[in-house]
Amino acid sequence: MFKKIFKRSILVLVLSVIFFLSSCTEFQSSQKEQNKIENQITNTVVNYENITIDDLENCIINTTNMLENSVIGITLKANYSTIIFGRPVQSEDTESIGSGVIYKRIENKNADGVITSYTYYAVTNRHVITGSNSNYTYKVYAYLGYEDIEIEAKIIGYDSKVDMAVIAFDHTTLIQPVEFADSDEVEKGQLVIAIGNPDGYDYYGSVTFGVVSGELRYISDDTDGDNINDFNATYIQHDASINPGNSGGGLFTIDGKLIGINTLKIISDDVDNMGFAIPSNVIKSLIENYIEKGVDIERPTLGITGSNVRELTNAQIVSSGLLEIPDIYGSDRAYGIYVVSVTSDGSLSESGVKKDDIILTFDGEKLTNMNVLSSKLNTLTEYFIGSEVEITYYSRSQNKVVTETIVLK
Repeated sequence: MFKKIFKRSILVLVLSVIFFLSSCTEFQSSQKEQNKIENQITNTVVNYENITIDDLENCIINTTNMLENSVIGITLKANYSTIIFGRPVQSEDTESIGSGVIYKRIENKNADGVITSYTYYAVTNRHVITGSNSNYTYKVYAYLGYEDIEIEAKIIGYDSKVDMAVIAFDHTTLIQPVEFADSDEVEKGQLVIAIGNPDGYDYYGSVTFGVVSGELRYISDDTDGDNINDFNATYIQHDASINPGNSGGGLFTIDGKLIGINTLKIISDDVDNMGFAIPSNVIKSLIENYIEKGVDIERPTLGITGSNVRELTNAQIVSSGLLEIPDIYGSDRAYGIYVVSVTSDGSLSESGVKKDDIILTFDGEKLTNMNVLSSKLNTLTEYFIGSEVEITYYSRSQNKVVTETIVLK
């Protein structure tokens, strides 16, 4: 998973100044009356004079303590047979170590209604629980660092595209699951805390600090190993320090709500601290609608190949055998997706969209980048197979802009 981008995790606690204020009042009720600072997520000016370093520090400490048992280790072990010095040996060796976040607890009771144990569900990265050798048998273990125990876990399911997976394990200790936040409400500049296991369990539960660098980023990835990027995904960018071993951790608000599962980082001599988290809304949708139900994950596609109109130069248009861009934008800057081809099984196969048409809007939004549109369809948070969506496009055959409703397939 190394190339320019490597997949590592983190448990990142995102603290916005807004959430910081409200959460501090929860954690420090004695200061509730004296810190009457309000921000209605409008243009209201916050009086920062009343915020002290101690307030911020206490919030971070309290939230970290609240989450320390919910952020766990995930160990992947390979079981194999070999010959060493002429002797047959059956061994179980650790192949990788990552992180995970407990999000669900189920009580297990005996016939008398007494709780005997709990079943915990944790979300992590797919690559954390995936072995590299097809000749080995693998087992996944949940590592609870503050009890220093390993518990064999069961893989509930995973997504072959988005780098996430769900495991479950039974235990007798009571652990508080985390709560999902609405990742659509994340804002650039929110403070974040990362909690995870960098470089293994010697540094279990390490904490780092940063901010949300970008609330919405779109990145292409090669998900089938053929060295061709075939999947576009949506991420939250942040600068909290992440390292190998953090994979599968989360991104949290100051009051401990999960807004993302961290999964990759850009590595370069010229780039530093660019980490990315899968938004919690994506994780929640995949868990609730597919993985926990055992339903195959299928995503809608438009069924076209296309080019971004803004990126087409006259030279590219001529050399690629495309038709010239029509004069339909008035004073606006050109936008849309130039349709190069239409497949027979996509969402647009039964629409009026044809080769050389230009798709202008999708569900009311102007289209400027094919990857952004693909990423939105891939999140499975707003659009699903069967969803009806209104599009507008320039029709070459009719020489006008047409509005049509399509059903996603």
